Amino acid sequence: MKLFRFLAIPLVLSMILAGCAAPAPAAPAAAEAQPQASAPTEAAAANQAPAATEAAAPSGQKVILTFWNGFTGGDRPTYEALVKEFNDTHPDIEVQMDIQPWDTLGQKLPAALATGQGPDIATPDYNVGTMWQYVKSGLIIPLDDLYGTGENQIDKGAMAPKVLEGFSKDGHIYAAPANLATLLLYYNKDMLSEAGIANPPATMDEFRDAVVKLTKKDASGNVTQYGIALADHQTISMWPILVWADGGDLMNAEGCSMLADPKTVAAIKSWADLIVKDGVSPVGQTGQGADNLFAASKAAFEMNGPWAAAGFKTAGVNFDVAPIPTGTAGPVTLASTVPIVVSKSSQHKDAVFTFLSWWNSKASQEKLALGSGFPPTRTDMADDSVLAENPFVPKFAAVTKDARLYLPSPEKFTQIDTDVITPAIGAITRGDDAEKTLQNAQTSMNSLLGCPAQ
Repeated sequence: MKLFRFLAIPLVLSMILAGCAAPAPAAPAAAEAQPQASAPTEAAAANQAPAATEAAAPSGQKVILTFWNGFTGGDRPTYEALVKEFNDTHPDIEVQMDIQPWDTLGQKLPAALATGQGPDIATPDYNVGTMWQYVKSGLIIPLDDLYGTGENQIDKGAMAPKVLEGFSKDGHIYAAPANLATLLLYYNKDMLSEAGIANPPATMDEFRDAVVKLTKKDASGNVTQYGIALADHQTISMWPILVWADGGDLMNAEGCSMLADPKTVAAIKSWADLIVKDGVSPVGQTGQGADNLFAASKAAFEMNGPWAAAGFKTAGVNFDVAPIPTGTAGPVTLASTVPIVVSKSSQHKDAVFTFLSWWNSKASQEKLALGSGFPPTRTDMADDSVLAENPFVPKFAAVTKDARLYLPSPEKFTQIDTDVITPAIGAITRGDDAEKTLQNAQTSMNSLLGCPAQ
């Protein structure tokens, strides 16, 4: 379904924009979208001002902000409560939230924004890369003025640097974070104690040694306990962390593939060898499968996000979490975030900035973090005493400054992930040659990115 959403956006936009260019007289809403019939370049879109000027509500009337998002999960009540609090404390502004399934949102939003009938603000997708289709088509505006230290601004210095970098293109920032999650290393305390390991591994070398030591086999060579549950598909991305930690990367500053870079190859090969030769993790593990192994106390480690803690606790696992072990490149982990973007047609930019800055304030993030179990969107709250009510939240918050997004910049994110990177890692963990496989994957990835073959 992710691939469908990605393909649907440019297809719907092309249909809408082509219709606007038809010779027949257009309705007022369609006429507003007509200038987009020739899609602007990203640079042009970056400098494009909102289509409408700020419209003040008549005296005594509220400004109504419409907010489309896909927060249909178990933390939906937390988001609804936070919006209600904003409305209760801002009598001149009312945020009307329309929560839709992500697939529905991905189909409706492009056409709604293109015709000027969409929301003031929206979360286009939970993949940041989807946002660039809207930028390319000129449907959303830069939010550079939202970031600063003044009233109704988000303190740029308090945001995760790599997250803001992922929201940026051509020198402009196009989104504000709706939430933030990081990954930590879950570990089974009983298994480590039994193996004589006093503390979770602090370095990648210690980590690799530990997963081998914690893998148990019976007399026939069958694994009875895995050192780690390491998923390679249908999962939050774990393998990029292992690559980044030892100095490799997936893309370079020019936006081209680094899958065949020697450090990337070495990092992936080192972990694939542990799976192939030492059996430290099952081959072809899904995210759910990895969760099930750890929950059943069949694996000693798993890299996972804050959403997993409650389930493992319910399963009776004696566990804790620790930072991802540090490699040669220093501390790093994965960031996952949902971007909030602003429609070019919104007439209420000041009210939008009031809401988004309030949403990312310390007081609001305390409530969001405790309600969802996710860390705050800010990097300056790890020592916040309120967050200590949930013992895991401060630990996830402590690593936000080191967190990176997975492939935030490519428009063809889904194809690159689904058709290139995931199959390559799957093949290598089944014994295929790492260097050859990643060289072929780099060629395919660069073709999708429009980069020269390397």
